Amino acid sequence: MEKRTILAILLSAAVWVAWYAIFGPNQKPVKQPQTVAEKKIEKKSPAAEDTLSRPAIPAARIFVTGSRAGEKKISIKTDLFSAVLSTKGASISEFTDLERNIKLTCEKGPFNTRGDFDFSIHFNESEFLDGNALNDSNWAYTREKDSVRFYTTIRYNGRPLRLEKKYIFNRDSHYFTLQYRLTNQGGRTLSFRSNPLILSPGDSLGPELDYENRYNMLSSIYYLNDDYEQGRKGGGVFSKGGALKRETGTTNWVGIMSRYYLLIMKAQDFNGSGVVFDSRQNTGFRTGMLLQVPEIAPRASITRSFQVYIGEKNKDKLASVDRILVDASDVSKWIEPIRYFVMWCLLGINSLFGNLGWSLVIFSILTKVVFLPLTQKSTESMKKMQELQPKMNELKAKFKDKPEELQKETMKLYKENKVNPMGGCLPLLLQMPFFFALYSALINSVELWQSPFIFWIKDLSMPDTIFTVSGFDMNILPLVMTASTFIQQKLTTSDVGQQQKMMMYVMPLVLLFIFWNMPSGLVLYWALQNIFQILHQLIITRFSKKEAK
Repeated sequence: MEKRTILAILLSAAVWVAWYAIFGPNQKPVKQPQTVAEKKIEKKSPAAEDTLSRPAIPAARIFVTGSRAGEKKISIKTDLFSAVLSTKGASISEFTDLERNIKLTCEKGPFNTRGDFDFSIHFNESEFLDGNALNDSNWAYTREKDSVRFYTTIRYNGRPLRLEKKYIFNRDSHYFTLQYRLTNQGGRTLSFRSNPLILSPGDSLGPELDYENRYNMLSSIYYLNDDYEQGRKGGGVFSKGGALKRETGTTNWVGIMSRYYLLIMKAQDFNGSGVVFDSRQNTGFRTGMLLQVPEIAPRASITRSFQVYIGEKNKDKLASVDRILVDASDVSKWIEPIRYFVMWCLLGINSLFGNLGWSLVIFSILTKVVFLPLTQKSTESMKKMQELQPKMNELKAKFKDKPEELQKETMKLYKENKVNPMGGCLPLLLQMPFFFALYSALINSVELWQSPFIFWIKDLSMPDTIFTVSGFDMNILPLVMTASTFIQQKLTTSDVGQQQKMMMYVMPLVLLFIFWNMPSGLVLYWALQNIFQILHQLIITRFSKKEAK
């Protein structure tokens, strides 16, 4: 194999590794956090004290004016989702996507937090991290046909403040409206002393998954200063991190992203002044919008409304709410067209076969057929390169001290024999966008979630782990892929030198490392392409021998 070909393959692998390292999921396994009781007696860490060093208003004292009969539930159903609202915290305790029959609230939050969507109001950052009594109190409520209004009264710095949350549902929309209303019930002007309120949707988002797996990641998401951002846990490589991350600037929406779904609060007719999110490793992914509240005159009120989207990472559905939400679909603009084509093909084939694993096999065959002319040219190019190897060695010996002359004569040799030194890598390079698109589809498309194939492959969106030993997952398909890669290279190269022979062993091992924990559907696709190439090469070799006779 020519050095240029080897370098091109290495470059492709390097691009793949770099892309995976930067854009691939990187959430660390979570540990079970401390209970609320343990939190209360635990002393704050220095990092938390540094993060929360700003002066904070004391927690508001709750004075409940609503029902004292205990928690009550209110059921709402639209054409697209069903919800159960609770007087406890004026929250959504259950939420189900009716289109796919997937429950998006967790029975128990993955971090021992409440799994509901509380859409809470916090008066300072300490409350944002540790909660306040509002979420545990029963609010009073009134209900109309498609709306529910919760209300309660607190004392804020000794003055009565009425809080309201009103949920307004639309029968056929992918969002609902949430209104917050603050009313000064005292006789003096109420000032928040430049401390912003923090409004946030909750700690977690379903569907319930194995959150110790890196692919089932959660993250904070927000739109700050006209840029889409994702907030990660911890402080990163060069920082110890802290309990809370805070960024200031024009904020249009905040939310949480799970593997397949989004929970977004988008401000209507106003913008927040910043965003905060919980950066502790062992807690939920609460993300809040900072809201600057003006002074409220006696008996006066202020109202702030949000559009709330709880649904798939689907650009069309997000755009139906507002184009500004589209970036939250988390799909690369470069990969998007190919990704949607891949999904269209897979789902179309699946409508005939009823099994996405077999549909992926058919899709692999179709792509192999499409790329067959290029593969044929690649094989011929590699064969010609091997035939030219003796002449190449002569040129290297002749011009070993004249690299410029060697380069010139080498290119002349290629031209005379009509050989493209990059021809052997062309099919691989052209198929890379399909690999990226398929990876994106397997990671983000709920249609492929829990799609089984045969035998031990139970979910094409996850690695095909058959057992785990001391935390190490044993996967079968990456081993099959590595073996097929080695056999393929063995068949397509002959009379190779020591350097090329070393590459023949190193390249499959590099791919084994890259693909070990990738979704089994992607590894299956790559392994099938290798197997088809092996069959193709065996057929070519057999016909070549017949022609030689």
